[in-house]
Amino acid sequence: ELRPITDNVRQAFGHLNTRLAEAIDGIETVKGMAQERQEIALFGQNAWNFRRLYVRQGDIEARFVPFLLMAITQAAGLLHAMLLYRRGLIALGDVAAYFGLLLLLGFPTFVSLFAYSQVSLGLAGARRILELINRETDLDQNTAGQSRILEGSVEFRDVTFTYEGAAEPALDGINLKIQPGKTVAIVGQTGTGKTTLVKLVNRTYDVTRGTVFLDGVDVRDWNLESLRRQISIIEQDIFLFSRSIADNIAFGKPGATREEVIAAAKSAQAHEFILNFKDGYDTVIGERGVTLSGGQRQRLALARAFLTDPRILILDDSTSAIDSATEDKIQQAIYAAAEGRTTLIITHRLSQIRWADLIVVLRGGRMAAVGSHDELMQSSETYRQIFSE
Repeated sequence: ELRPITDNVRQAFGHLNTRLAEAIDGIETVKGMAQERQEIALFGQNAWNFRRLYVRQGDIEARFVPFLLMAITQAAGLLHAMLLYRRGLIALGDVAAYFGLLLLLGFPTFVSLFAYSQVSLGLAGARRILELINRETDLDQNTAGQSRILEGSVEFRDVTFTYEGAAEPALDGINLKIQPGKTVAIVGQTGTGKTTLVKLVNRTYDVTRGTVFLDGVDVRDWNLESLRRQISIIEQDIFLFSRSIADNIAFGKPGATREEVIAAAKSAQAHEFILNFKDGYDTVIGERGVTLSGGQRQRLALARAFLTDPRILILDDSTSAIDSATEDKIQQAIYAAAEGRTTLIITHRLSQIRWADLIVVLRGGRMAAVGSHDELMQSSETYRQIFSE
């Protein structure tokens, strides 16, 4: 009877803390939209639900049989002692001593209930953790797979990908060959599958049909750790840890020297603003980099990617939060970083698209056109629409 209620108590407590963490993490949005009262009310509702379940657990524990037996034993013992006292068989001190001995039964009884309650709560928490641990993924680590150095050739052959539960595929019939060391710009309207396409390269997702080849080898035949160490993805939504700036830059290469970290920061045009902080590279940034601007976070992400020296570099609209003055410098840094490695760029900035060796236009999850900027301006209506909007 106690198991289902302890499961519900743990679930309610988890929901309470999760929602509170979300509200704190998004405090700027909450304040910006004047939703403080609504969030407080929601927290109160979640806290009340947790309290209600906790009280329900207490009601069940109050019906613990040993408590009833202990109460009966103490009442019967006191009655028996008083009867003996009235008959003059024992003294008043004997009554107190006898009843005192009976009271000693209370401690082990309460401890047994506490232990039973804690064990039930622990098992409920363990079930939730084990449910997460035992959740299976279709991605195989493939520890015995290919682990050599990538040259950087990428091929999508009849690739189709459908998200779980989706009615329509996000990508359909993609065929594309990219030579090592080439820079490819991937463009298209929102929701055409650009990000999905590049995430098939490092096996964030696996194709539904077709095959993705790296250096002529099916991406699923590569050792997953070796594969991902040689591919860097810089996304628009940058994640930074609540550590020092140097630790964040060196995250992909923990043994990097300070000189290597500084060189990577200079390449990403981040060195100057880092030195403006009081502690420089030892400055501890807030959770998710909340103390930095969008442009600063993206430059740190670029530095982190440059430090790992990947064979394939993927930039997913990674300069969207950078001003024009900084963009010119970063363009030079990206251009230098792209030398000798395969680079995939998702962008709508003409300045980045122009110097790509190849431009791929996606529309509705399909390849609408492939070619250079001048060629596509002449032959692709979809490409022209992107720059006319």
